[in-house]
Amino acid sequence: MKFIANRINGVHLRDILPSTKHDIEGVYAAIAYGSRSVNEKEDLIGNCLENKLRLDIWMRYDHTVPVAVPVLKRLLNNHRNNVFCKLIPDYLHAKVIWWKGYGAYIGSANLTDRAWITNIEAGIFLSEDDLQTSGMIIEIEGFFERLQELDVAFPLSEEVILEMEKLEQLRGDTDDKGKSQRKIPEWNGPSFENKQKAHDRRKESFRKEWHETLTTLRNIGSELQDRRPSWVNSETPVEWQVDQFLHAYYYNKVSDGLRKPFEDFYQLNKKNPQSALEDAISWWQATTTPPSKEDLTFNSSAPYIREKLRKENILTISVDEFSRICYDTHATKDHVIKINLATLGRPDLSTLSRDKRIPLFANWLLSQHNKKGWDVRKLLHFVLYEGNDESLWERLYAAAKIDDYSLPHYGLNSLAELVGWARPEVAPPRNGRTSKALRALGYDVRIY
Repeated sequence: MKFIANRINGVHLRDILPSTKHDIEGVYAAIAYGSRSVNEKEDLIGNCLENKLRLDIWMRYDHTVPVAVPVLKRLLNNHRNNVFCKLIPDYLHAKVIWWKGYGAYIGSANLTDRAWITNIEAGIFLSEDDLQTSGMIIEIEGFFERLQELDVAFPLSEEVILEMEKLEQLRGDTDDKGKSQRKIPEWNGPSFENKQKAHDRRKESFRKEWHETLTTLRNIGSELQDRRPSWVNSETPVEWQVDQFLHAYYYNKVSDGLRKPFEDFYQLNKKNPQSALEDAISWWQATTTPPSKEDLTFNSSAPYIREKLRKENILTISVDEFSRICYDTHATKDHVIKINLATLGRPDLSTLSRDKRIPLFANWLLSQHNKKGWDVRKLLHFVLYEGNDESLWERLYAAAKIDDYSLPHYGLNSLAELVGWARPEVAPPRNGRTSKALRALGYDVRIY
């Protein structure tokens, strides 16, 4: 955690901008005001372009031209570089930036040089570890999910920029004249929403997206059913095959070294995902050896997880067994490297390999309890077995998104992946990499 107050304490927003060494899934930002930057390479937009990160940013719209025209033009001109801007009328005043997988800034700074350098601003940067450990990750996810659903938010366009140019010419005139010239009517702001209503809305949004993507995964499974490579055993559940097909496609066709430009692939394939899928399946079927060690998953990792997570075994999993499960869960293994070593009980170390972190993490997580008093074994038992299969999505949502159920550093991607290894007949494994591969094929899925 860092306090950011510019020249007051010598820590500026630019000091915490991520570099290429950070594994970031994308960037969400809600920033009300913006003006042209003197050094565009060192601001938020420039950093996203430099690191080839998708940026989804919400900014303010009103007759006072809260976002300078050059900034609007810059945002629109970089649409092809996966920069997407939406405008919210009148009531947006937030200053929040979330680099998914790295951390979030919450404070007072707008997208201006003064706010980033010279103003007396005040804000907090919370690392990914801070967000997970505090449970704040649930809140920040909910905040941006709500912005995505706002009916009044509208995409930036050439027409909006022309309107802002005209309004800018009227800024020296009366306030009423500017108001009368705006194209989007004034908004009275979001209606009051109590906690239960917000929860119900988020839950329904999750249900809808979960079942839509589950249908997509099952359709891919039907395509793969009779087109498995020669090295895949015929008894391998097709749901596991779907996951490892997407794994191989992502790391062999989408990956470009450290870069994973799945959003670029999405832009290319979104008009015809079926064609992209057919090409990918043809490549997969023709492989004579596992492209990325997928055979280890089929023959070792997945069967081990399924055995240990059987109903009769799950509540008595040992530390060593759970450590192996964490190692064999892609999402968990990917997340462990982002956890602060002090959280894992080793504040004396500055670096530690992934393989050495996993036993520490397994031991630490087994010692954690949610507000119901459950450890991770009981949480997994609840998700997998405490209810009918049709409502598994609801238990999964509770385990990942509801404070009483959730555990720190064990989120939706790890849980949903384990569901697929333990009970493939209910749903294929799904994690962040699954969703990224689907987006690369042109499917409009959400990346949790």
